[in-house]
Amino acid sequence: MQNKLVSVCIATYNRKNLLPNTLNSILKQTYKNLEIIIVDDFSNDGTKTLVENNLINIDKRVKYIRHKNNRGLAAARNSAILNSKGDYFTFCDDDDLLTPDFIKVFVEIASKYDDNWCFCCSSEYKNFFGKKIETTFEYEGMLKELIKRGYTPPVASQFYNLSGLRKINGYNENIKSGVDHDLWIRLAKLGFRIKYVPVALNLPNTNFGQTRMTTSFNHRIKGIKQSLSIWKKDLIQMYGVEFYTNFCKAYLYREYLQFLIR
Repeated sequence: MQNKLVSVCIATYNRKNLLPNTLNSILKQTYKNLEIIIVDDFSNDGTKTLVENNLINIDKRVKYIRHKNNRGLAAARNSAILNSKGDYFTFCDDDDLLTPDFIKVFVEIASKYDDNWCFCCSSEYKNFFGKKIETTFEYEGMLKELIKRGYTPPVASQFYNLSGLRKINGYNENIKSGVDHDLWIRLAKLGFRIKYVPVALNLPNTNFGQTRMTTSFNHRIKGIKQSLSIWKKDLIQMYGVEFYTNFCKAYLYREYLQFLIR
């Protein structure tokens, strides 16, 4: 098991103050056979200087890729996938943290399944008032069925066979909001299965004080409407028109609710 290389992507954009904490949570992993790929999506806040002068020198496992222009989250993840050498692929965005055993647990589980499986875990996070919330859920079966039940990809909680991601050419760079959900839909079309682990192994969105690319409300709603249009054909093909109609309503309603409680 220890021979399996895990590629970890940190996609970052103008988060110079948060990036070191995210990187540190990955360096503290109990599973050591890692390559850590920081993908800087053309930050203009000094991230480049920080990484090149400091972070890249902390550990030989750290690699740095900088985009020549701002291309979005999907493109950042794809840059990591394209340059990955690992057997497995996971990611931790620049305001998320992983618990020390995150990768160890996933490698132990993933090693028992073929590359037509993907994996995720439950989450632990703090709400606006600082209260710790932990969600637990367990599932093993068709990804298509999990989506039908209304489950969405959990933030900072996903783990993939790299070969599986390459089967679908990585992330869809036309998707600006809901990149993880888009990935799940395309994997589901190919008949992928998923193992959902009932253990919280992460701490997503550790900083409420900054605007996130994924939570900037007006921008995100516009992006989601575009994504829903892109997903229409596949969702109707897999689940029917009624499901797609209800899916769109629920997706947008959830975003409004999340905006109100932030």
